[in-house]
Amino acid sequence: MVQPSPAQRTAGTARFLLLAGLVFALEALWRDSVGRVLVAGAVMLAGASLLVFAKRTG
Repeated sequence: MVQPSPAQRTAGTARFLLLAGLVFALEALWRDSVGRVLVAGAVMLAGASLLVFAKRTG
């Protein structure tokens, strides 16, 4: 069995955070909650940062 590299694992985590942030943001927009939209944006920013980091190291 092939083990994924640390960069591939980081990229997978980043994609998960981006997807979770997107779903969280859509739910927040549905409920008209500014605070939740800001938190969702922070989650998406963390995911995007991890993805950039993984692309640079991989």
